[in-house]
This record gives sequence, structure tokens and C-alpha cells, in this order.
Amino acid sequence: MKKLGAAMLLLLMTSFIVISFAGCDQLKISNLKANKHFKLANKYYSEEKFKKAIVEYEEALKLNPELKAAYYYLGSSYVSIYKPGDDNEKNVEAGKKATEYLQKALEMTPDNKNIIQSLGDISDKMRDFDQAEKYYLQIQKFTPNDPVSYYNLAGFYNNNAKYDKAIDMYERRIALDPSDPEGYLYLAGFYQDKRKWDDAIKNHEIRIQKIAEGTSIEEKEKADFLADAYYRLGVVCWNKSYQTPPDVMGSVERLQVVQKGFDALNKAAELSPNFPDPWAYLSLLYRQKSIAEPLKKPVYDKEAEKMVQKFQELRKRKLATEQFMKDLSKE
Repeated sequence: MKKLGAAMLLLLMTSFIVISFAGCDQLKISNLKANKHFKLANKYYSEEKFKKAIVEYEEALKLNPELKAAYYYLGSSYVSIYKPGDDNEKNVEAGKKATEYLQKALEMTPDNKNIIQSLGDISDKMRDFDQAEKYYLQIQKFTPNDPVSYYNLAGFYNNNAKYDKAIDMYERRIALDPSDPEGYLYLAGFYQDKRKWDDAIKNHEIRIQKIAEGTSIEEKEKADFLADAYYRLGVVCWNKSYQTPPDVMGSVERLQVVQKGFDALNKAAELSPNFPDPWAYLSLLYRQKSIAEPLKKPVYDKEAEKMVQKFQELRKRKLATEQFMKDLSKE
């Protein structure tokens, strides 16, 4: 009996070992197949063939659910094929799957900024404003001193008509480094889009001041920056006059705005003599002068034509120089 019991025990142990090894082999084979599908999916992903990538990522996860990276790329693939505003059943399902897989990826790696960004993007595209805001604010916590994060949030709020919050983000971006001229440029651009010309002018003027005060750039580079800044200021002044009808803006105010534009554009032309664009807007400003002083229209029309000719001359010279440089690089 003892010999029989020992034999049975040996047989059971042998069977268990064989089954275990068979199970391990099967697991290895599944993992190898999963890796093969994952590699092919990555190829399709890099080629932006997202529908093909989705098939391969899903197959990889069937074979190996522990393949963490696959969840992120699968979710991102669904984000890429999702079409905002399309309520088609397949499209809605793609948005849901994108969210599902990205949330699964976030559970596995909670501090991954790329995953949080993707979740914010798909929530934004699916018009879930509150959820998107939550994710975008979460990203900002990782980089509280990065100006780009404030700019991105400002853009998000702007696109969703949350203009007060957008302004707050632009201003917080400026507060990170008040001496940085670019923060004022972004805020000025925001106000221009909203046709708040005085606020735009104010921020362009502050930007000019900050560039002039800067000590970290060479004089030639500073002159180029200033030329661009004065040019932008001049363009906004023209916009304010052009976009404001005569019954809203009187002649005196219009002439003041136009003069500010002239001063800015002339400064731009002085700092960058080969820069053609200021001359085009100087011409347009003379047209605005004619609105304020219609009796002087013939004089202003002649001056406007001179500005056009100057613009065309510099533009022609610039294009010839660019063509020469292209030909030279070919040689």
C-alpha cells in the first residue's frame, strides 16, 4: 500500500509539473503573439493608419491584457479617428472607447502627462467641458511654471467661450515672468480677435517697452523684435479705425488712432528698412485719414500710392533675394 501510495503521489506530481510547464509555454506563446501584434500596431500608428492600428492593439490586448502601453496607444488611435460634432453611432462609440482605454491606461500609470493630455483632448472633442477642464488643470499641476501650460489652457477656455478664464490664464502666464515680452503678445492677440482694440494696443505697447528694456539679446536682434512689435501695433491701430464706423468714432479720435499707427509703422520701417509690410499699412492708414478729413482725400490718395509703390519695390527686392538664396543653396 505504501509503494502504491508513493507511486500515485509521484504520478500526480509529474502531471502537475507537466501541466504547469504547458501552461507556462502557452503563456509565453500568447505573450510572443501579443508582442507581434503590438509591434505591427505601432508601425500602423506611426504611419497614421489608425484603424489598422486599432485592430492590432485590440488583438494584442486579448492575448496579453497586461501590455500596459497598448492601452494608451489604442485609446490615442480612437482619439485620432474621432470626428468632433459627428453624432454617428460609430463615431460616438469611437469616442467612448477612446475614453475607456485611456482611463485604463491612467489607472496603470496615474502620473503620465501624455495620457492625461489625451483624456483632456477627447473630453474636449466630445464637448464634455467640465471633464476636459479637470484633466487640463491636472496637467498644469505637473508644470506650474511652464508658460505653455497657461497658453494651452487659455486657448481651451477661449474655444469654449469662457473668455474671463482665458484672460486669467494669459495674465497668469505673464505673471510667471513679467519681463518676458511674449506673454503680452498672446494677450494682445486675444483682444484683437475679440475686437477689443484698446486692450490690444495697450498690451502691444507694454511688449514694446519690455523688448526695449531687455538686456539679454543683441542689439541687431532687439531691433528686429522691436520692428515686428511696432508693426503689430500699427496694424491694430489700422484695424481699430477700419473696423469702427464713422457714427461710432469721430474724426478727432480717428485721427489720433491713425497717427499712433503712423508713428508705430514708421518706427518699424526705420528699425528694419528692408521690411516691406509696414509700407502696405501706411498706405491703408492714409485711406483712413481720408475718412476723417474728406476734403484732403486727393492729397492722401497720392501719399497712399507712394506707400504702395514703396511696398512693391521692397517686396520685389525681398522675393529676388529669397530666390537668389534658393538658387545658391541648390548650387
